[in-house]
Amino acid sequence: MPDELVAIILPMYNEAESIPALQKMFDEISMPPGCDFILIIVNDGSSDDTLDLATKWVLASGRAIIVSHTENRGLGEAVITGFAEALKARSTCIVTMDADATHPGEIIAELVEKIRAGADIAIASRFTKGGGQDGVPFLRSFLSIGAKLFYRIAFPLRGVTDYTVNFRAYRSSLVSEALAAGKWPFLASRTFSATVELLLKLAPLAGTIEEVPFTVKYGIKKSASKLKILATVYGSLRLCFLPKTRCPLGRGLRI
Repeated sequence: MPDELVAIILPMYNEAESIPALQKMFDEISMPPGCDFILIIVNDGSSDDTLDLATKWVLASGRAIIVSHTENRGLGEAVITGFAEALKARSTCIVTMDADATHPGEIIAELVEKIRAGADIAIASRFTKGGGQDGVPFLRSFLSIGAKLFYRIAFPLRGVTDYTVNFRAYRSSLVSEALAAGKWPFLASRTFSATVELLLKLAPLAGTIEEVPFTVKYGIKKSASKLKILATVYGSLRLCFLPKTRCPLGRGLRI
């Protein structure tokens, strides 16, 4: 019987086109020895067939659950909902990833191994040696690189090159400690900047943050992009000015 349980959170908003590719990926996935996994699908108020297809996937899988928001609440709340379910399942490690099929399943085992080796947070990075971006539109690539430079200057974290990626692993005890200590709402951001806010709130509690390289292959993306550029840029800048009372875990970070 596996000693460790990995909970994989898939936040979904209108990802019906991606679900067949995700099913295939998870049918073929392998975990490190001694680990089992569960899928936690968070349907964030989708208006397409995501809920129906995800429900069929859950019924066929035997290792997946689905939680559904009645309205679209944004990525941050979808991840927090997933965290709650992962802790309820007594997971030892929690992985978050995008549900558009651009995050390769084989990287999950590498992230989990980093946690098992002692890291509190492991990040799949496009910007560390060996990582990259393939087929990403110029504007989106430009924004990603610009965001990397901005966050490394504004919020330097040792060992972190990729602040905005949602493809990460967390030690479950770290998440549990953060949620128990945090004021609500734990994440103020509703846009994709929630991934940065989450990292900045967990980092002060983390002893070690490590990265593994990965290449995002944008050309295999099935669903339409949910990125709202102006809203995300505004949300990113807003992180610099959130009062410390909104970041109870900040311990000196200017958020």
